[in-house]
Amino acid sequence: MLGRHWFWLLLPVAVSILGETKARRLFLLSLSSGLTLNLVYCVMQMYGYVEVTTGGSNAEDATGHIGHIGFGLVYGIWAAWLLHLGLIREGRLRLIFWGLAAWSYVMVFSAQGRSGYLIAIALMLCVLYKWVFDLKSWKVIIPVSVGCLIVVLAIGIGPGKERLQGTWQALTQKHELKSASSLDNTDYAFLATLERFYMWKTSIEIWQKQPLLGVGTGGLPHAVSDLKSGFRLTENITVAESFAHPHNQYILNLTRWGPAGVILLLALLSVWMREGFKVDWQHSVVAPLSTLSGLALALHALSSSSMEEHFSAILAVLLLATAMSVSSENSRSTGGSDEI
Repeated sequence: MLGRHWFWLLLPVAVSILGETKARRLFLLSLSSGLTLNLVYCVMQMYGYVEVTTGGSNAEDATGHIGHIGFGLVYGIWAAWLLHLGLIREGRLRLIFWGLAAWSYVMVFSAQGRSGYLIAIALMLCVLYKWVFDLKSWKVIIPVSVGCLIVVLAIGIGPGKERLQGTWQALTQKHELKSASSLDNTDYAFLATLERFYMWKTSIEIWQKQPLLGVGTGGLPHAVSDLKSGFRLTENITVAESFAHPHNQYILNLTRWGPAGVILLLALLSVWMREGFKVDWQHSVVAPLSTLSGLALALHALSSSSMEEHFSAILAVLLLATAMSVSSENSRSTGGSDEI
């Protein structure tokens, strides 16, 4: 389990490598090019021109090799950063940045990862709030906010509507399943939410038996199997009796290491987000990457083991390193030192 966290070793290496403006420019341009090409790949997947062989991605849920779990985190961060770049730049570059951001939002809301909906909207609001906080003016933000609201409403009414309905119906316990042969996206979202509730409930029951220290780093699957509390969703659909994590990083830390695990996780994420938020974003290209990546992990942790997903966590660590490679003092004093 500890070996899964090898990517943290990338942090000091990346901070050292990205210490120069040229290196940061090359990294961010390469990353953006790759993410743009992946969006093209996802569109090709939607129309059946390519086929993905990994799980979590298909023609109806075109998220490429990233899969729907981490797709919203990856593109939610990127879209919010592009929104920030558009506020810094003018003319053609602004249109390019905001066009790519809009495309990302459309794809996020077309995917089945409902955590991505929350991340995309929250990070968008974070960028707008920070700009209002720094500018002390609504003149620039009002038209951008209206445009973002229109995009979110249009997408929410379309691709994401059924999945949001299923989640809400699971929360309110008001839903009648159709026959197994005629389940739609609302039904699948309803069942997935019920399954998450079962995992959370089971994990908390396990923690209550070891409230101080938890069951240990690798003890959860064994504890779930020993509990033998299988849960039947429908007549033909049941939840496996054993699972590696409860699709919630906070509950996972609580079950593994007790209250100390949750406190340390919250402390890490708080420092992570705070470091970027202290900088004046109007004069920094990379400063938002720290806050945006930390906030995305914190939100994604509500429905996933975000700190252990390779696509999500590796990207977040690399973006943190990019922001850390420029000191706050240098960013304020030189203004354009980290420009692309």
